Amino acid sequence: MPATARSLPSTVFHTGQAAAEDRFDAWRESISVLFDVAPPARGTLDGFEASVHATHLGQLLVGDICFGAQRFARDRARAARDGLDHYLVQWYRGGGFAGQHDSDGDMRVHAGDIVFFDMARPQRTFAHSSRVLSLIVPRVLCDEAFGATAERLHGTVLRGDDALGGLLADHLDSLHRRLPSVSAEQTADVVYATTRMLAACLRPAQPVLAQAQAEMRAVTLERIQRHIGRNLGTPLTPESLCRAFGISRSLLYRLFEPVGGVAHYVQQRRLLRAFHALANPVNQRLRVAEIATRLGFTSEAHFSRAFRTAFGLAPREARATDASARALAVAGASSIEYAEWLRGL
Repeated sequence: MPATARSLPSTVFHTGQAAAEDRFDAWRESISVLFDVAPPARGTLDGFEASVHATHLGQLLVGDICFGAQRFARDRARAARDGLDHYLVQWYRGGGFAGQHDSDGDMRVHAGDIVFFDMARPQRTFAHSSRVLSLIVPRVLCDEAFGATAERLHGTVLRGDDALGGLLADHLDSLHRRLPSVSAEQTADVVYATTRMLAACLRPAQPVLAQAQAEMRAVTLERIQRHIGRNLGTPLTPESLCRAFGISRSLLYRLFEPVGGVAHYVQQRRLLRAFHALANPVNQRLRVAEIATRLGFTSEAHFSRAFRTAFGLAPREARATDASARALAVAGASSIEYAEWLRGL
């Protein structure tokens, strides 16, 4: 590396810095920027250890992580509260887990497998002692590389003995080994190559025409979703959306079928915006009914029921949740650094 080249920022966390009885709590606080964790259902925490060596590549984070057996979880309320709009790619170099993505997507990952998660959607896993190489990639980078939304890949597992899984594992292994020699000036090219490799291995090969049609529909869906996001306080009926974008009702329904339908999508976006509004201290003086009305809900009772169904807590509890979240202190300077990097992607 030339003498003038800048090395990449990195940080290290290790539970060995804490007393044996405090190690799991130190890990819990360190990883809290990403997951809620709990001890395994059976067994003890005797001898528990965990470590993270994280490297900042400018537009994505690489983490070499080791941890003892435990349970990981992100529910809808947690995903709404922290607002992480990233994808998580995990290569299990050792260990593995059993778990679920969304509400009923059972999955099992073994040593050598690679798994892809959308951090805006629920997941829970019961992990063995493992060593994992993780990539955290902002949504915009993945969607740009994949040529269409990557949302439907949530919970996808590439097996270690599959050709594409093996190719991606080889790339991740090479990336990890070469990180010490990558300069800050080279990060954009490294990120580009890595996201394109992810796309090549995770996105199934399709005939060119079918791929073009799928990507055109994905662009239309993205335009409609942006329109919905900018106009949540206005009536967003299928008729009004069809008029605004010059499409048929049947096409609108097909576009939104993978995300639960257009009405479901609109309501979920309104609920998520309401969660953020309630959790924002700036809005403490606004009544719940006012926030609901501003976001297009005509009934406070209906809003409250839908909110509880989506997030597992009442609207008023969302304010209490935010207060307690702000009160949580993250242990260690390295954990703070990592959390700030993540939020800054």
